[in-house]
Amino acid sequence: MPIGCFILKGLSLYFFCGGRLMQKILTIGGSDPFAGGGIQSDLKTFENYQLFGMSALTCVGMIDENGTFILEDLPADWLEKQLTAIGKMVKLDGIKIGLLHSVEAIQVVRDFLKEQLGIPIVLDPVLAFKEALALANQTYMDCLVKDLFPLVDLVTPNLKEAALLSEGKTCASTEELIEAAKFIHSLGSKAVLVKGGAGIAGNQAIDVLYHAEKVEMFALKKLKKVTVNGAGCTFSSAITANLVQGRTLSKAIHHSKAYVYQCISHGVMMGSQTGSVWSGGRLEGGA
Repeated sequence: MPIGCFILKGLSLYFFCGGRLMQKILTIGGSDPFAGGGIQSDLKTFENYQLFGMSALTCVGMIDENGTFILEDLPADWLEKQLTAIGKMVKLDGIKIGLLHSVEAIQVVRDFLKEQLGIPIVLDPVLAFKEALALANQTYMDCLVKDLFPLVDLVTPNLKEAALLSEGKTCASTEELIEAAKFIHSLGSKAVLVKGGAGIAGNQAIDVLYHAEKVEMFALKKLKKVTVNGAGCTFSSAITANLVQGRTLSKAIHHSKAYVYQCISHGVMMGSQTGSVWSGGRLEGGA
């Protein structure tokens, strides 16, 4: 069979690459026009892991006439139609959820996830938007916790999101990261990874995983780079890809952290002061 073929059987699509059946992974989230984060970074990550990436859009980022970054939601029924089409055509091997941005979108995704059994699902609970300095409102956050936390395998908040989810607790030290992870786990998630990254004092970028009543820590030396836009999105999508490929949760996080380190190292400047992550088109970091 030629490389890159697909077969339509009934209403299901089967993708083949080099004669093997490819694993298919879905990202549900927003569009980042600068391609550092959002579904763009997810799809690039999936490709680097040799997975066939698919996407369902929830919102679109853009710059308005005042030079402010804004987000425009797609109608919830558009999201529902995207997911319905994907569910009818493809048997998924994993799902990564990013920015949903509306209660209606959360509810649509909730109903879709109830039909997806036995596959890894990772939720990156995007509550704080660096570009717009906006915080998700309490209704949105409560809905996210109630409707999605019980349906996913891992929740991956960054420091700001972890603070919001843990009722305003500070997350400025390793000990506070652990307490936040435990609190968020108590809200109904199976496992929590608090992405401390470069936000914790010291020369180590630290992330804390809490699952199965135990704490695991992951650390790498901080990089003196500004090409970090999309690092959190990329980390979560890489974890999903690793889980799809059969790695344990701990190994998936370890491998993904090394991958994000590479993405920051190879990042692309977007102006003089900031830049976006990019893998350099290679997958490194060990198995």
